[in-house]
Amino acid sequence: MKPYVICHMLGSVDGRIKQNIWGFKDHHKYFEETAAKIKADAWLVGRVTMEEFSSKRKPAAPAKRVVVPKEDFVGKLSKTYAVVIDPSGKCYWDTNMVSTEHVIEVLTERVSSSYLQHLREKQVSYVFGGQDTLDLALVLRKLNKLFNIKTVRIDGGGHVNGSFLKAGLIDEFSLVLAPVADGTIGQPTVFEAEEGFGRRKATQFTLKSVKRIYKDFLWLRYLVVKGKTKR
Repeated sequence: MKPYVICHMLGSVDGRIKQNIWGFKDHHKYFEETAAKIKADAWLVGRVTMEEFSSKRKPAAPAKRVVVPKEDFVGKLSKTYAVVIDPSGKCYWDTNMVSTEHVIEVLTERVSSSYLQHLREKQVSYVFGGQDTLDLALVLRKLNKLFNIKTVRIDGGGHVNGSFLKAGLIDEFSLVLAPVADGTIGQPTVFEAEEGFGRRKATQFTLKSVKRIYKDFLWLRYLVVKGKTKR
């Protein structure tokens, strides 16, 4: 069974992701305080975002060559989880927790045995989503089966959001709309699915709720119109 997937983002009126030029003193609260109001068993981000929380030190290589089977590993069962899309295994860990959430790495089979050994030593859980590329639908099913995750909140960035959008796996979109126009050409947007149009159709939404917050911000919540996204 696939968990219910909510994508939550802070964006400008022209669809850009937060930058310093926006000029907000405490931009984190606009995202984090609203995210905390969304009930979820796990939050999910890409490798670049998760590097803010992972170790800044790469561990020493093992003294002897190790061979670790490419099998899913449950290091710990928890009430809440922090999931990172890390296909090549580039995040290292001092602990298996981010705040109160247990870490789950999402990997491809390209990762080395030494990296898997590192995760096992730290009791960091991991699941495989494919041999060379990730099957995100498979990943979600594994998160549900192995960890009983029923709701996942995706916290970006744009490429991770776009990957789930393109695969048709998002059920709900939560957007904190900041009263600012970025205007930077080439700046990442809320969804970065692919260049050009290809065979993909735009994803359509229906409005679930809208709320005015922080005086001039809007918190918009949309449900995905199923059957309107085709690959």
